[in-house]
Amino acid sequence: MWKELGKFGMGPPSGGGGDQQPGRGGGRQSPLGRNPLIWILVIGAILIYTQMDGSGSLFGPMDQSHVSRMAVSPDQVVGDFELVDHTGTPRTDEDFHGTFSLYYFGFTWCPDVCPSAMLVMTQVVEDLEAQGKTVQPIFVTVDPQRDTVEKLAAYVAQLPGLIGLTGSDVQVAQALQSFGITRRSQADGPDDTSYQVDHTSLFYLMGPDGTFIQHYLPTQGPTQIALEIERELTG
Repeated sequence: MWKELGKFGMGPPSGGGGDQQPGRGGGRQSPLGRNPLIWILVIGAILIYTQMDGSGSLFGPMDQSHVSRMAVSPDQVVGDFELVDHTGTPRTDEDFHGTFSLYYFGFTWCPDVCPSAMLVMTQVVEDLEAQGKTVQPIFVTVDPQRDTVEKLAAYVAQLPGLIGLTGSDVQVAQALQSFGITRRSQADGPDDTSYQVDHTSLFYLMGPDGTFIQHYLPTQGPTQIALEIERELTG
C-alpha cells in the first residue's frame, strides 16, 4: 500500500528519511507525517474512492460541480496544444495522433484529488492492457509555475508510459481552454509557493484522429472506466 501511495507524493507516517515530498509549508513537516491517524483516514478514503462506482463521498454528498463538469460542450473540445513534455521535448497534440490517449489535468503539489486520480488511471491502463488494449496516459499540469520539466519527470516516472506535459502559463492556459478545463489558483500573492489550485478533475479519452470521444469521472472507479473505454476501443 505504501508503495502505491508513494508513487504520487505520499509515504508512510513515520519520519524514516528519504526525500521530502512537496506540499504546503515548504520545509515544514507535513501534518500527515506527524499524525498517523490522518494517514489511516487518507488510506481509507483512497481505497473507498478508487472502488466506488458512483459519486458518493466518505462524508456524505458533496458539491463536485466545480470539478466534475466540462467548461464547454463535447463538440467544442478541440484538444490542440503546444507544450513541452517531461524530457524537455516540444510536443503538440499531433504527436499523439494514431493512438487512443487518456488525459488527466492536475498538478504535482495536489494533496489528494490528483494522487487518487492517478491511482485510478494506473489501474485503468493495467486493466486495458490485460485485455490487449492500449491507451497512452497523459498528465497535463494546470500549475506550470511550479510543475517544471524536472518536477514532472520525477512525478510521471511512477507510472510506466505516462507522459507529463507543461509549458509557459500562456501555453498551458491555451491548452486548458482547448480541452474545456477550468482552474483557479488559491495563491495569496506572487510570493506564495504553497498554494492549491482548484481544477476540473476528469479523464478525457481522445481518438487516434485527435477528436474527443468521452470523459470520465475518477469517482466512477477504475473497473467501470476501463470497461467503458474498452467498449469505445472495440467499437
